[in-house]
Amino acid sequence: MSASREKKKRQEILASGVVDPKAARAAEQKAAERRSNILYGAIAAIFVVVAAALLIYNSGIIQRGQTAVTIDGEKYTVPQTAYYYGQVCNNYASLFGQEYLQTLKAQPHPQDSGKTYNDYFKEQAVENMKYIHAAAAAAREANLALESADEDAVKANVDSMKSAAANSGVSYGAYLKAVYGPTMTGSVFESCLREQLLASKYAAEYSEENFVYSEDDILNYYNENRETYDLIDGAYVSINGTPEAKTDSEGNAIEATDAEKADAMAKAAETAQLILDAYKESGDLEAAASAHDATVTTTISGASTVYGEWFFDEARRAGDADIIEDGTNGRYYVAVFNSRQRDDSPATYSVRHILVTADNLDLPEGEEASDEQIRARADEILAGWDGTEDGFAALANDNSQDGGSNTNGGLYEDVAKGQMVADFQDWCYEDGRQKGDTGVVKSSYGYHIMYFVGYGDEQNWHYGCENAMRSSAESEWQEGLIAAASAEINEGGMKNVG
Repeated sequence: MSASREKKKRQEILASGVVDPKAARAAEQKAAERRSNILYGAIAAIFVVVAAALLIYNSGIIQRGQTAVTIDGEKYTVPQTAYYYGQVCNNYASLFGQEYLQTLKAQPHPQDSGKTYNDYFKEQAVENMKYIHAAAAAAREANLALESADEDAVKANVDSMKSAAANSGVSYGAYLKAVYGPTMTGSVFESCLREQLLASKYAAEYSEENFVYSEDDILNYYNENRETYDLIDGAYVSINGTPEAKTDSEGNAIEATDAEKADAMAKAAETAQLILDAYKESGDLEAAASAHDATVTTTISGASTVYGEWFFDEARRAGDADIIEDGTNGRYYVAVFNSRQRDDSPATYSVRHILVTADNLDLPEGEEASDEQIRARADEILAGWDGTEDGFAALANDNSQDGGSNTNGGLYEDVAKGQMVADFQDWCYEDGRQKGDTGVVKSSYGYHIMYFVGYGDEQNWHYGCENAMRSSAESEWQEGLIAAASAEINEGGMKNVG
């Protein structure tokens, strides 16, 4: 304490009539405690205010009402914008995983200098919002509204989210916040669902009325894009022409020299020639490839690859066989062409299935199910089938682990080629497949007990061409809606998105 302050303190004590030094020290101590109590009481009050503000802020209440985007004069709040932002992020997460997504957000976007992937995700969300806004507005102008079946779809989506929340051990509200951010609420989520469904309903009706094509239109499109819709009966053998990978003493990769690369390609060319010569002599490509530890591939999809260009060349004739060099990828191919034809196979099929996984087994805690046990359970379920389609549907509802079909008898209707995993689809397209056929198929998801319902009437080339034409027209229409919509970003609100 300074001399002046101490003198002032003595004066205060004397003025109060205190003359005992001991009493004076006690009085001074009491005064100090009083000042301390006032000081820390004030600090505590400040902390209470700050803590309350933080709780309110972290709850999302403050940000919830902020405008993040204004589209054609209509304001969209932070949680509404977060809904569409969350959809963009979830699409990436489904491809790469949630952990990678969080890392990706901070990385620079390769096509937008100075922007991160997080910026890009927000831009994509706004583009999607512009489309939904415009389509929903057009729907209302056309007096189009959601009906009971649409509300059932909304309820099913909400129920699915609630089920996911329960499986995660959290409340519905907490789960929505985990997926879409702290500002999301059930009411906002459901209103966004309805808006999106209304826009989708309008788009479907608009497409059905405006994007209609004649048989001549479809045939002309096919003739211009045959390489996409034709099937190739042929095969090829791929021979690697890259040098063997080498590393230094520290495990770092050592780049091959030009001489090493040329030598590896020369050896690959020599192997390719030996395989081709053996095939021409025997007519057995499988045996010719096997003699050089190579394998034969019979799936040729499209003309976008070096060997694909060769197979889809209009000059190809049955019996053609040749060596194809792919210098860019350091490979040689031995290719054999038999025929090319339009894909007249059925475009769609309907099937019921029962997905059997480890969850179908009642095992002691800690014991892992073996592949044999899961297959045995699938066989057991099929053995209990009464032989009718209704009976199979009942088994699916009782036993299937596929959440997408275990409430409708395991049914998938009008499935287009490419929508299901290969093992599942291949079984459905096996030669001679008939209605009522059953079987057990293994895929990466588990074992599928199959019941074949039947094929659709449309041929694959026709279905593919018509859908490609419609999809292109729909995309152009959607881009027009987006371009016509005007969006203004409120940076204060947008910073709370994501």
